[in-house]
Amino acid sequence: MLSFLATSFPFFAVIFLGWFAGRRGMFPPEAVRILNTFAFMIATPALIVRVVAAQPIREMWNGTFFAVIAGVGMLIYFSTRFVALRYGGLDAAHATSRAQASVGPNFAFLGVPLMIAFLGDRAAGPIAMGLLCDNAVIIATSMGILEVIRGGPGSVAAVAKNLARGVVLNPFMLSIAAGMALSLAGIVPSGPFDRFLAFLGSAAPPAGVFALGLALSGWSLKGASRTIVPLATLKLAVHPFLVWVVLGPVLGLDAFWQTAGVLYAALPTAANVFIIAERYASGSRPIAAVVLITTVLATFTYPLAVWLVAG
Repeated sequence: MLSFLATSFPFFAVIFLGWFAGRRGMFPPEAVRILNTFAFMIATPALIVRVVAAQPIREMWNGTFFAVIAGVGMLIYFSTRFVALRYGGLDAAHATSRAQASVGPNFAFLGVPLMIAFLGDRAAGPIAMGLLCDNAVIIATSMGILEVIRGGPGSVAAVAKNLARGVVLNPFMLSIAAGMALSLAGIVPSGPFDRFLAFLGSAAPPAGVFALGLALSGWSLKGASRTIVPLATLKLAVHPFLVWVVLGPVLGLDAFWQTAGVLYAALPTAANVFIIAERYASGSRPIAAVVLITTVLATFTYPLAVWLVAG
């Protein structure tokens, strides 16, 4: 257990440093946006290209794994949304943001480097499928529903077209495509190009998680206890447990894919859930509290979940 904790500890420690720096007023408010832009648009894509390009393309894709993480995610998503609508007294927009908070993982900035740390080079496949599930399934579903609720521009077809464009042109999707193209062509990054990708990509985890800590420093738990407990339980316990059950006892996938599934599902709620809730005025304050508390709790629950599966 201590080795699993030691592997994930640096990532959560840097989040704490960001939170501390934010509470001390060491960075201006725009620092979060600048660091996030650097990590999202530049550093993380370099990390993904390098990891994906180094792996044989045929060994990367596991349709069963992708179907499970997407299917379990959508099951929890729509179950949470139904309960929030029927019994929580929430309107459709607020219920949608709660649903996203129950399964939307902080995968890009936290999950990608943690998968590499725990799984090594074989993490390329799970990373590609995790990013695809997060961006093309969970985020796209939430934004599509919220756009329709708000009465977005044009018809449902127009909303779908805009969402599809956003998914395809997402830096993570483009970097996966670039890495796969290099892999198919048999071009493995080497020499100065590989060192460039390694140098730039290594900046992604600290920049991304430090920015998350800065953002968390300005958020509060006040008045959100009714939201925190059920959503944190769903995200940190129910989500990884169901993914493991389906991948392992039900379908019998090997230990690697079971571990990869838990590494994906046990992540805390992503900050982008808060950003989307803020954009659509669908209850961003309690979502911020959920992001904050799940990130704090994941310092301990994440390595515990991985240890229980792979230990």
